[in-house]
Amino acid sequence: MGRVSVDTYSELQEERKAVGSVSGELGPGRNDCTSGYSRYTRTYMETNMDLMATFKKDITPTLNFNGILGTNIRRTKMDRIFESTRSGLSLPDIYALSNSVDPMPTPEESYQRTGLNGYFGSVSLGYNNMLYLDATYRLDQSSTLPKDNWTYTYPSISGSFLFSQLIKANWLQLGKLRLNYAEVGNDAPWASITDTYIPIAPLNGIPLVTVGERKSNSNLKPERTKSIEAGLELNMFQSRLGLDMALYKSNTVNQILPVSVSYATGYRSKYVNAGEIQNKGIELRLMVTPVRVAGFQWDITMNWAKNLNEVVSLQEGITNLQLGVLQGGITINARVGEPYGTIQGTDYVYLNGKRVIQATGYYQISTTSDNVLGDINPDWTGGILNSLSYKGLSLSFLVDMQQGGDIFSLDMWYGLATGLYPETVFTNDLGNPVRDPVIQLTGPTEADPSIPYTYDQESGGVVLDGVLADGSVNIRRVEGGNYRLFGYARNPNRGFVYDASFVKLREATLTYNLPRTLMAKTFIDGASISFVGSNLWIIHKNLPYADPEAGQSAGNIQGWQSGVMPTTRNYGISLKLQF
Repeated sequence: MGRVSVDTYSELQEERKAVGSVSGELGPGRNDCTSGYSRYTRTYMETNMDLMATFKKDITPTLNFNGILGTNIRRTKMDRIFESTRSGLSLPDIYALSNSVDPMPTPEESYQRTGLNGYFGSVSLGYNNMLYLDATYRLDQSSTLPKDNWTYTYPSISGSFLFSQLIKANWLQLGKLRLNYAEVGNDAPWASITDTYIPIAPLNGIPLVTVGERKSNSNLKPERTKSIEAGLELNMFQSRLGLDMALYKSNTVNQILPVSVSYATGYRSKYVNAGEIQNKGIELRLMVTPVRVAGFQWDITMNWAKNLNEVVSLQEGITNLQLGVLQGGITINARVGEPYGTIQGTDYVYLNGKRVIQATGYYQISTTSDNVLGDINPDWTGGILNSLSYKGLSLSFLVDMQQGGDIFSLDMWYGLATGLYPETVFTNDLGNPVRDPVIQLTGPTEADPSIPYTYDQESGGVVLDGVLADGSVNIRRVEGGNYRLFGYARNPNRGFVYDASFVKLREATLTYNLPRTLMAKTFIDGASISFVGSNLWIIHKNLPYADPEAGQSAGNIQGWQSGVMPTTRNYGISLKLQF
């Protein structure tokens, strides 16, 4: 079989910003915000050429053989150009690059070409519809890696045993054991092995170029992931009870990551082969049909998964890699012996498990910022899908959940410091508004520190929970009118790291299948209409005022929130026709 396929698209993005817009910087001598116009164009094309031969042979009546041998040649190209006016528009409402107040800077251009040559094969043996053995092998060559290291392979072997073929029982429809081992390779991002120059604005007519902020690495090796998995599948009682269980372990070595480096090098980050990361865990799926009677059926599918993640090793001599340095003073890290994605920052000072209070009555904060405050990985995830159907009507809804994981909220860091949130306004232990002044009648002095603190019973403020340096319980009242008490000014990063657990109604679908009699004399074989909703309800969460899943990104930099927008509910109608 030979095949050639092409995937291509082009797009144009324009941004128009009128005079007086709230976003943008003030122009020279202007009392409104800078207007502007920008254009971003991108063209992408991917071409795949495949050639594949398949073989099938029954060696004996009980032993059969299948084989595949083939090659894949892939080429991709992407062209991108971004241009923007500078210092606003010369004439209002004329959105053109030529209408720029100042001469425009050099356009940002990107011209990317990548290529991959792949060669693969597989063999499959089956015995008596009961024992199966499969083996595959693939070799790839990628242009994004150095020539000395641009080849990597994908070997795998798997076996399965259908023991239900031996157990002839009405209650067992399927019983299967499986075991497999696989290795997977991965190449580097485009332009990560060679430094390139970037044109910048000329100086006095002299052309200038500079290097990018990210240092390339001509010694990169391909990533490799080695995985082993064992599983059990059961289907019983006329498909009213099913189980799928998998135990796995995978080790990824030579991960290609952009890591932060000292600004003294002239760069902000550098591509490296980071080390080894291990994941191991269990995945369970249980299928139950508790009711199946008189045209009505209720199906339940439950999923549960637990993954243990650990950074086994990094580059020689390195015990921690900063994946990101974020506002608020926290970092996201890969730290040897810890899960990938630890959150590090400042912490309280503790004495016998209690937070230490300074002589001023405020918390004592650690002087180090490399304290592990949590990690981005959940303890476990799960979900329950209910599907109910009666004749032509069906309803399904999915409840999704996560237990554990941590997230730092920059919104709470700022919001509590500025009095934005209601936590800064409450009635204190004396029954008075917390922002009322603190009136101290007597208290310790330098001459006589043994004098106890006493306060007017109409006093405001709060007594922070903790102990003094000598271990005695804190009784010093501090001002609550200065709401900075609750925010970053008086608290370490630890105070704004929250549990990311949640329970959500992720999706609900109501479907009606039209009776076939309505279409008996038409060319339509079947039709259905569905009402679909997603992200419908956050049933439970521990993070205030935000969705725990609304993080900064879905890549390496997770576990940090800033300026979180409200979660969006989605509703839709779907019509399906069969011909």
